[in-house]
Amino acid sequence: MAKQNEREAILLLQRYLRQLSYHNSEIIPVPLDGIFGSDTEAALRAFQAGVGLPQTGRADQDTWEQLYAAYLESVREKSAPERIAHFPQIPEDYRVEVGETQFLVSIIQNALHELSSVYDEDLNLPQSGVYDAETAQAVRVFQGIFGLPETGAVDRATWNAIAAAYNRNLNAPYSRQ
Repeated sequence: MAKQNEREAILLLQRYLRQLSYHNSEIIPVPLDGIFGSDTEAALRAFQAGVGLPQTGRADQDTWEQLYAAYLESVREKSAPERIAHFPQIPEDYRVEVGETQFLVSIIQNALHELSSVYDEDLNLPQSGVYDAETAQAVRVFQGIFGLPETGAVDRATWNAIAAAYNRNLNAPYSRQ
């Protein structure tokens, strides 16, 4: 039981150091393996140096407290912002199509506009907030890229593909530093 508790404590230590390494090049990213090896010790020494603690490479009480506080601050300040689900859950067969002028249309147009820089096909369109023929054509092009039925309307499958492409290509956390 003592070995299991020690392993769990080392995993926590490694998780905290790994989080801090994303934003501090002095702290090397450590493996999350529950083994207190030379990489974990080096990362801990770098953390200790950065906060003015003695560089022992050991996790005493002061080190644990400051490491945990730094970890919490890093998660709070550096994590990707929470996402809001814009596409309605009800009714299940909901679609956004030509003639609509709701806020969701502006979001769709903005996402397609941004994705035009990623894909060779022309997804660039005016962001008018009106789901017009030009928006429907850009949606058809997008649907064709992703092997979806080319209806020109945004249903749940099309919305999920747009959101996934946008998040993966343009909004990935830590992708551009």
